[in-house]
Amino acid sequence: MPRFGELRATDVWAASSRTLSAFAAADLFDLPAFDSQYPGVTVNQSASANTFGSWTQLVANVGAGKRLIGVVVAPDVAATTTPWEMEFGEGAAGAEAAVARVGGITQEVSNVGRTPVLVFWLWKSLTSGARLSARVKSSQAAAFGFLVAVNIA
Repeated sequence: MPRFGELRATDVWAASSRTLSAFAAADLFDLPAFDSQYPGVTVNQSASANTFGSWTQLVANVGAGKRLIGVVVAPDVAATTTPWEMEFGEGAAGAEAAVARVGGITQEVSNVGRTPVLVFWLWKSLTSGARLSARVKSSQAAAFGFLVAVNIA
């Protein structure tokens, strides 16, 4: 059975020979259940524009055979339009190496409303037992925070 995202033509052909009422996505994919131990963490950018802030630990040990399925990012950037970029890295503190990157643009709608929470689907395999961290930069010269939650399965 292929893991989620590893669909093969032979799997589709085998499933297509059955009736539609007997068809189930679980027959094609090994759909993961998210682990529930990864609360949101605030990741701060540097006070200098277009400069990454320090790495912030998200998960001390991701476990064995895990994937970074997706990330949820809630920027708190009080500026009219702010392009930003976030990296996710593995490794010990001070030795992180980026393994995934997402980006977005935050636009303030009013004094009380900003860009809604953003969800990025990555399906990135993680090194067993890895420490997962994140860092962020934006076009603003102020140390804004970004609330980040990860979906690992």
